[in-house]
Amino acid sequence: MIPVSIVYRRATWGFATTTRSFTSKPHDSLSQPVMEDMIGMPDPVSNLRPVKYFVSSSETAEEREWRLLQQNVDEFNQTFWTDNNALFSQAKHEYEQQLVADGKEVSAEALSIFYKDFLNKAYDRQMEYNKEWWKKNFSLLYPGFKAAVRQFKKPRVETTTRETGFWDKSFDS
Repeated sequence: MIPVSIVYRRATWGFATTTRSFTSKPHDSLSQPVMEDMIGMPDPVSNLRPVKYFVSSSETAEEREWRLLQQNVDEFNQTFWTDNNALFSQAKHEYEQQLVADGKEVSAEALSIFYKDFLNKAYDRQMEYNKEWWKKNFSLLYPGFKAAVRQFKKPRVETTTRETGFWDKSFDS
């Protein structure tokens, strides 16, 4: 379990801030089956939002192939950004410690030198990621097209009933 801290703000003449800490499992709501695609809270390291895909009981082979490829791309992104952001945080921490050890102030100007250096060193890794990401996304097009065509051919069966919403009600009665 990961401790999570939430900050609530009230709009008054000033800002009143209350912090409440509690413990929760990350992405608890995404561990259960879902009735539609769900997007979770951002991961604390990668900053990506996890997706829980809906799996229909009548999922076709084309839909399954497309969903699995989407999950593969999501996993690829999660792995890359978790590793990249962990490298960044570690390198930044080491740089700040070196500044302090040298008796220099950790300022925006000093960190801008670090940021530029980090981006220069990460350029090749980032370009490789971009190329692979584009390949993976391009490879989703044909399976997605097949799944969409199959969806049109599939007979429509309504298995769930919905409550009548406000806008669906008749105002004549």
